[in-house]
Amino acid sequence: MAEMSKREIKKFLMQGTLTGKLATVKKDASPHIVPVWFVLDGSHNRGRLGDIVFMTGVGSIKARNIQRDNRVSICVDDQTPPFSFVTVFGIARTFHYKQTTLFKWATKIAERYMGKDRAEAYGKRNSGEDEVVIRIEHTKILAEKDIAD
Repeated sequence: MAEMSKREIKKFLMQGTLTGKLATVKKDASPHIVPVWFVLDGSHNRGRLGDIVFMTGVGSIKARNIQRDNRVSICVDDQTPPFSFVTVFGIARTFHYKQTTLFKWATKIAERYMGKDRAEAYGKRNSGEDEVVIRIEHTKILAEKDIAD
């Protein structure tokens, strides 16, 4: 097992269609964990990992949890030997954008998971006015590769 470099972390997080398992804190302080589609946005973070960006309905459990307590973690792992994972701990912020910006993010995320040819259709489907963009700024990262070696 070895620690990943920053470059390896970025590459790993954006490889293929690995989903993130997002953990938020419920009202009773218990964890709520769900898979999410996401992308990295490094446009505001020079020299850093960048924000993890995903979308959800404004009334979803994860959105409500984040509004109440914005501490989150997200874990991305592969399922093939020698196994690797990245866990990002951070602060989540909710953004209520106009439909054009929602469509931009929904399409970008859909392209990763559904492919370029289906991205626009999924972008339209996932960019309704009840959707919000969530950005996670990391405070700590745990990243290990080659766990089974």
